[in-house]
Amino acid sequence: MTDECFVIVNLLAGRGRCRRLWPSIERALKSSRLPFRHVFTEAPGAAIEVARRAAEDFSVVVAVGGDGTIHEVATGLMGTEAKLGIIPAGTGNDFVKMLGIPPKDPLPAIPILEAGRTKRVDVGRIGEHYFVNGLGVGLDGAVAWRVFRSWRWPWLAHWIYLYAVVREALFFQSDALSVCAPEWEHSGTLMMLGVCNGRYLAGDFQLAPHAEIDDGLFDVYLISDMPPLRRILQIPKARKGRHLELPEVQLRHTPWVEIASERPLLGHLDGEPIEFPPGRLRVELLPKALEVIQASPASFT
Repeated sequence: MTDECFVIVNLLAGRGRCRRLWPSIERALKSSRLPFRHVFTEAPGAAIEVARRAAEDFSVVVAVGGDGTIHEVATGLMGTEAKLGIIPAGTGNDFVKMLGIPPKDPLPAIPILEAGRTKRVDVGRIGEHYFVNGLGVGLDGAVAWRVFRSWRWPWLAHWIYLYAVVREALFFQSDALSVCAPEWEHSGTLMMLGVCNGRYLAGDFQLAPHAEIDDGLFDVYLISDMPPLRRILQIPKARKGRHLELPEVQLRHTPWVEIASERPLLGHLDGEPIEFPPGRLRVELLPKALEVIQASPASFT
């Protein structure tokens, strides 16, 4: 394999933010000690196959974009020996927080890539799909879909997300779900169900505030239904992880979980909207299945 890095730049990431940042990122890469080649992607899902092919010849494949880009590149690298590097240039940049990589500025990620410190992290799998950060169904899945449908107004991204959260909090209809894990089970109407590998989702929401990406366990949150006004009033608590004190919230740990529903479920994988078919879904954790470049321990907060 070549010592060069293969850099996959998702120009759509961050609703155009990655496109604006790429010239400064490219200059910093050229000034570094990292030999690299790069390619642009501009279609949803395109980075999966690009990463899969790159892993045949490159030992490090770098995702430049947000959590959706990381999701695609990580999916392409599954089952290969290539390491995943990340330069955050998206909107939320949630997964990199678990690696000590600053989420707001892409340039500090470049010396982290140069240092090449790695760790092996867990990966989730549901059917043929993988995720590195988290899976959600219910209200947060409906929010992901509403944001996706409003993509044509990228300059209003912050307000679109706020509108989506409030709108779904007011009108979302909770589903009856059966949830089964090795040591526990739950049946009833749930407003939200999340299977988390990382702590942060949807840009700083700490829905699983104690999750670790290499402990061999999912953190699963189950949130029972609430009246619309109570939903809105409790949303701020989820940003700080304080929602765990609410009587409607349960947090469990498990290496796998099965979710059964009689209806299709709106959901997300690493923030990317997906619709799951009715029936039984099995979500499995693959321990330390992916090698990822991280910051030095001193960089973690």
